[in-house]
This record gives sequence, structure tokens and C-alpha cells, in this order.
Amino acid sequence: MTQDFFRAKRPWSKYKDFILGYYLEPYIPKVATLKKPVLIVDCFAGCGRFGDGQPGSPLIIAPIIKKWRDKGIPVSGEFIEADPENFRCLSESLQDFRGFARPRLGVFDELLPELAEKARQNTVFLYVDPYTVKGLDFARMKAVYDQIRRASASVELLLNLNVATFLRWGLAALKAKRKADELTEDTDCDEADYQADNPNESVELTTLDGIAGGDYWREIANDPSTSFPDKLRLFTEGYLQRLVSSFTFAAAYEIKSKYEHRVPKYALVYGTRHPDGVELMNDAMCKARLDFLGKRFSTGMLFDLTPDEEKPDFDKLYDDLVSLTKEGGPLTRKALRNKAIWKHFGTFESKDVNKAIGNLLKSQRLFSGTGKVRINDDVRLSTSSFTTAERSS
Repeated sequence: MTQDFFRAKRPWSKYKDFILGYYLEPYIPKVATLKKPVLIVDCFAGCGRFGDGQPGSPLIIAPIIKKWRDKGIPVSGEFIEADPENFRCLSESLQDFRGFARPRLGVFDELLPELAEKARQNTVFLYVDPYTVKGLDFARMKAVYDQIRRASASVELLLNLNVATFLRWGLAALKAKRKADELTEDTDCDEADYQADNPNESVELTTLDGIAGGDYWREIANDPSTSFPDKLRLFTEGYLQRLVSSFTFAAAYEIKSKYEHRVPKYALVYGTRHPDGVELMNDAMCKARLDFLGKRFSTGMLFDLTPDEEKPDFDKLYDDLVSLTKEGGPLTRKALRNKAIWKHFGTFESKDVNKAIGNLLKSQRLFSGTGKVRINDDVRLSTSSFTTAERSS
């Protein structure tokens, strides 16, 4: 099954790859300011390259590492793979980067003590993209996150969670009756669409609880009044709530193969402890979303046919920016932008929020500590004008 999985890259995987590459580019120089070496860990590295010649995550990560190493940043990569044949291919794929990209044979959580020790001297980014959902035992992974967190000032996570396969397994295990329209959109897909898993496989409830990090998903799956897509979103939200104990922020982005599909192929889960990470990943996910919608509704067309419900609601953003400032202000522009991005994660890029703040200053719905419209991130904002004394403080 795993060899079939690496035969060719699926089209929707390109969005995952885009987000990974787009994020790592600014992430590496950003965390380098912490004055510690940077370690990128690809926890399920696979073969390195697909059978159709398309690069896998190792060949997306390694060239980015090389780019920043060439500019003097001490960054390196660990690429972990448990399957011996996949590992052989991985080692060959990384030959051109062998000075700083180390292939490792083994299971990533078994390498925990070594990774935790390295985290004492490195900032760490974990990329977790297993080709089977069963590789995501929550308790074992939490041990990795928490030990690295205790050892390092910075740890971030990008994880591919196949929520649809998990819930199909869960519904079958609970003997829940599935509605006829729940699976219709995916009936023409082959098994490779579900990573290397068979969505019709029988999986024990205890195994599913282990993947989810608890049995909270059972109530979601058993609710006959909730549609399958809504169950997926509720399960993802529950999963994110459990990640917050290891990361300060946790969010997810749904990856679909077609706009018309209601069921995502997977959820790309992100965890970070730093507000700057939230902004960087938000911008990456926004750009991936715009690319996805553009290919469907506007690229090569005379008119932009993007549905109204997919267009960002800037009026809502303006109102929320004012409300957030009123509730927590005065706030710096950076703090306000971060709050707004978190509230609308994956919808507005950082530059869009800055532009909206500028428009609110022009219309005097917000006021700056400098009294000016053109401001930087350190300038405070309020819903009422600052006194002369407040401006000088």
C-alpha cells in the first residue's frame, strides 16, 4: 500500500506542499533571530520523491534549508522514515543535500530522547505527514511536543490529519448509520485518495480513541442531526482544543480536491506558541486558498466568477477590528492585527488587515497614538482620540 501511495502525487497535495514551502521561507530567518540553530524535522519523510518525479516533502524542505544555509543561517534537517525500502529511496533523494539533510531510519517518537536533547540547542519545526492515519497516536505525539517544548524556546507543528478516513472508521466502529449523501462525492476516488488507508477497514474503538486523543469524537459521530461535513469540522475543533495544551495557538485548514466537494481530503493542522507564527501560517493558507479559488473561478476567464460567499467580508473585518480595539484597547497595530487574524484565520492576509486598519484611521473609527494614519506596528490604537499626554507616553 505505501508503495502505491508514492507512485504519483495527487493534485490536492500541491496545496499542502505550497503551504509548507511558503511558510518555511520566512520561518527560518524569523526564528534565526532567537540566536539558536534551526532544526526542521520531517517525521514521516517517505521516499523523498514520487514515482512520477514530483518532489515529496524532503525535496521541498531541503532546498529551502540550503538557501538559508548559503546565507549564513545555521539550519539543518532530520528526515525520519520507518519503512526500509522507502528509506533507501529517501537516502538517494537527499544525496545532493547530505551535508545538512540527514535521513533517519526509524519511528519518529522512538527517536524522541535524541530529538528532545537537540531541542535544547535548536528551535524546532515538526512536519508530520503520515501516509496512514494510524501513525498519529495522540499520546505518543503529545510526548514529543511536550518534551521538545520543555527543552526549547520555540517549537512549531504542521500536521496532515485525514479527518474523513478517521470518521468513516469511527462511524463503522460505532455502527452508526450513514446517510446516503454523505459519501457520494468521493465514490469515484481510489484508495490512494485516503493516504495509504482503506476507508472501509474495520478499526477498533480503542485505536480510534488513541488517534483522537480521547473519546470525545464518539458523541460527534453518533449525532444523527449533524451532517458528515459538520462532524468533520467538529472533530477537527476537538482535536485542536487538545493541541492547545502543547501549543499556545492551534488552527486547521481544509484541503479539498474540488470546490464542489463538501468533504475535505484532509485538514492541515498548525500549532505554534508565537503570534508571528500565526501570521506567517495565516498568510500561507490565504494564498493557497486564493490559488485554489482562482483556478476554479477566475484564471483564464473573462470575468471573476468567485461565489459571493467565498469573497472576504471586509465590512465584517472592519466591525471586528473596532470591537477588538474597544474590548482590549489601546492595542498596538501588531496586537490588533494578530487578534483579527486569529478570529478570521485563513481568510485575510496580514497586508489586508493593515489596509483595513488604515481605512478605519482615515474614517476616524479608530485613532492612533501618533495622530497619524500612516503608522507602524508599535503604534497604539484606540476607538477614541488620544490626549496630548497619552500620545507622548
